[in-house]
Amino acid sequence: MARVLKEKYGITTRPLHDRPSTIFKPLDSDERSAFLSRLVETAQYAKDLSKGPKSPWRLLVSPTSWTADEDFTVLLDALVSYSSLVTSKTQLPKILAIITGKGPFKEHYLSKIRALNQDKKLLNVVILTAWLTPEDYALLLGSADLGVSLHTSSSGVDLPMKVVDMFGAGLPVVGWCKFEAWPELVKEGVNGRGFQNTEELLHLLVDLFAEREADLPNLKKGALKESSYRWDDEWDGVAGKLFKLVK
Repeated sequence: MARVLKEKYGITTRPLHDRPSTIFKPLDSDERSAFLSRLVETAQYAKDLSKGPKSPWRLLVSPTSWTADEDFTVLLDALVSYSSLVTSKTQLPKILAIITGKGPFKEHYLSKIRALNQDKKLLNVVILTAWLTPEDYALLLGSADLGVSLHTSSSGVDLPMKVVDMFGAGLPVVGWCKFEAWPELVKEGVNGRGFQNTEELLHLLVDLFAEREADLPNLKKGALKESSYRWDDEWDGVAGKLFKLVK
């Protein structure tokens, strides 16, 4: 955005990036198990999800506004293909995918999900939707194994706050990366991975959940490191120095 303002309007700026609020934080294993057991959407899977790397399930979370800015078909198609692969690749865990948020296209995609279930194309994947309090949303991010961002950034210079929140909870991210500002937020292979189509997302899910599963803990470490960097750090490092409030 700083580059665009400079080139188009001659305005010199210094970016001050958003940071997560204090409700987004990593959870320990006891906190995670307690929340998964309490939340209606995860309660029946909580025992399995609490088994760690040996769990037959992985919890995937994708916050969405259900608008045209997020092509949810990319994730649906990847999950259909993933479900088919689980049948032949028994080392792949099943996926519990929870989609949070409200928006105009929600019912459109829910009808697609119902049709996929009726056609038995999601036998190894469970897709649920949820509308949560801010506190429970933060706990859900802290309990998940992987976050998915479908934000496409129509301007190319805005950044998805949902990814900031995921990092606040210490949650590694895979996200749509076909826009210029993506590397400002996600360090490829350190705290997340990017994809540009359904096939790339599918390969990431297979790699991180089975074939190169050691990569997921490494991304987790990167996300946990990112979670320690908060608003005061960003403000002091940019605005604080600019206004000579800090040395």
